[in-house]
Amino acid sequence: MKNPLKYKAIIAIPVIFLALASYSYSAGKDKDGTITVSGAISDSQCAFNVHSDSRSHEWMEKKVEGAGDDRSCTLRCVKEMGGKYVLVTKKDVYRLNNQTLPEKFAGAKVKVTGTLDAKTNTLDVIKIEEDK
Repeated sequence: MKNPLKYKAIIAIPVIFLALASYSYSAGKDKDGTITVSGAISDSQCAFNVHSDSRSHEWMEKKVEGAGDDRSCTLRCVKEMGGKYVLVTKKDVYRLNNQTLPEKFAGAKVKVTGTLDAKTNTLDVIKIEEDK
């Protein structure tokens, strides 16, 4: 045998790399795969810039009667303009598979607990609670 340590290192390095990658992927998740994300309940119309250019309600609040604050704008966009409830964070917009629970939190800062479908960026909502 030429150098047994070399062969052990060739095997150990990928194993260590995979172990670290698995740990970093699971960081922030519970053992059952649930995550909790903080943000604000908004609507897809404003969050995806359908009617605004700032991922916010600001444009609608200035231009459209009856959209005076985040809550009323969110409710109006969902009920009258075909929008869906979404969770907006500083960096991301998450679609929410449950469209009943978010209604009472429209426009509010919340913590959403659920499982994430990374392909569609959709949270399978387990619970929503106000983030104080």
